[in-house]
Amino acid sequence: MGQPPERRLLWILFGLALLSRLVWVLWVHPPGNYLYSDMRLYMERAVALADKGIPAPTRTLAWQAYGTHMLLAAPLRLFGTAAPMVSGALLWGLLGAVSVPLAYLLACRVLRERWQARTAGIAALLWFPNLSTTGFFLSETPFLCFQLLSLYWLVVCFQEGKRAWPAGVASALAFMLRPQAAVFYVFVLLVWLVNARRLKHVRWHHLVGVGTPLVLALGFSLWRFHYHTGYWGGIAENANMNLTAGRCHNINTQAYRTEKEKKAADRKDDQSNGRRVTLPGFRTLKNWVPEWSPLALRPALGGDSIRFVGYIGDPFVHREIQRKCYAATGVLEQARYSFVNMMLQWFIAGQWPETSKGHARTLVVAEVYRYFFNTVVLLPSLVGIGLALRGIRRDPALAVLAACLVGAMIIAAIFFGDPRLRTPYDPVSIILALYAVAVALPAWRAWRARRSARAAT
Repeated sequence: MGQPPERRLLWILFGLALLSRLVWVLWVHPPGNYLYSDMRLYMERAVALADKGIPAPTRTLAWQAYGTHMLLAAPLRLFGTAAPMVSGALLWGLLGAVSVPLAYLLACRVLRERWQARTAGIAALLWFPNLSTTGFFLSETPFLCFQLLSLYWLVVCFQEGKRAWPAGVASALAFMLRPQAAVFYVFVLLVWLVNARRLKHVRWHHLVGVGTPLVLALGFSLWRFHYHTGYWGGIAENANMNLTAGRCHNINTQAYRTEKEKKAADRKDDQSNGRRVTLPGFRTLKNWVPEWSPLALRPALGGDSIRFVGYIGDPFVHREIQRKCYAATGVLEQARYSFVNMMLQWFIAGQWPETSKGHARTLVVAEVYRYFFNTVVLLPSLVGIGLALRGIRRDPALAVLAACLVGAMIIAAIFFGDPRLRTPYDPVSIILALYAVAVALPAWRAWRARRSARAAT
C-alpha cells in the first residue's frame, strides 16, 4: 500500500495551494471578469437556479451537463446573488486548492518511494494549466477535485475494503460534472471482476456503496433530461453535436430556424451566423497541418461547416448527418478520425480559453506546460498505463488509475480531444509516469551493472 503521507508536507502543499489559488481567483484572474461562451452560460444558469429554484421545462437547460452550474449555484444560494462572482470564485479557488493534497495522497497510496509522492504533490501544486482553469467558471476545476477524490477513495476501497460510500458519492459528483466519466466507472467494475477472488476484503456491500450513488446520479440525470426535452435517451444534447463533429470533422455546426436562412448562409458560405458552435482544435488542424499529413483535417462532407434547419442539439438530425458521414468515409477513415481526435488532446491544439483574446501572456505559460507534458510526461505515462494494466492482478489499485486515463482517451477518440479537457487528468498521468520511471530505473541500473561486468572480464 505505498507509503504513509508526510503530514508536514501535506499541510504545506495545501497551504501553498490555497494561497496561490485564492490569489489567482481574487486578484490575478477573477473568473467573474471572463464570462463568455461556456462560462457565461454556467453563471447565468447558476444565478437563475439560486434565485428562482427549479425552472420550468426548458430545452436549452439540457444542452450541457448540469453539474457545474448546480455546484456554482450552491454558494450563490447561501450568500446571495448580489455578488455572485466573489462567492463563486472562492468556491473554485477552494476546489482547486484541495486538488493538490489529494494528488499527493493518491500518489502516496500507489507509489512506493517518498521522492515519487513528493514529486507528484509538488507537480500538482505548480501545474499551471490546472491553476489557470480556476480562473474560469468551467467544469475543469470541480471535476479535477472530485475525480481525484473519487480515485483516492476507490483506491482505499480496493486496498483496504473501506470508504466505499464516500467513493460512490465522489464518483457520482464527478459523473454529474462530466457524464463521460461513466466509461471509467465501467472499467473500475471490470478491474474488480478480474480480481474478485483475490480481493476478499471487497465484498458486495462495497459494490453497493460505490454503485448506488452512481446509479442514483444516472437516474436523476436521465429524468432531468426528459423533464427538459420531452424524450428519453440522454444527459446533455451537446453530446449529439460533439459526436457529429468527431465523426464528420467539421469545424462549425450551424443551426437555423428556417430553410431560407440556411440557403442564404450556404450561398455566402457564412460561418458566423445561426446558432453556431465552433471547435478551435479542428480549425488549428486546418490552418497548421498540411493536407498530406495523417493528422490533416479532411471533412467527411466537405467544407468547414455543417448547416441544418432545427435545434442544434436535435438527436434525429444529428443521426442522419452522422449516417451520411459514415457512408462518405468508410471504416478506415473513421479510424483515422479517431486517431486524430485523440492526438488533439496532446498535440496541435492549444489550451482554450487561454487561446482566446486577452490571454497572450498566460497562453505562453500554458504552452510551456503543454510542451513539457508532451516531452517529459506523456511517454512515461503511457508506459505506466501499460505496466499497470499488465499487473492488474498484482496491484489492482494502480490499474484503477490506468483505467481512468484509458477511459479519457477512448472518449477523446470517439468525440474529440482538447488540452483543456485533458488537464484534469494530468495529476494521474504524472503519477503513472513516476511509476514507470521507478520500474525503469532498477532495470537500467541492472543493465549497466551487467555491461560493466562484461567489460571487466
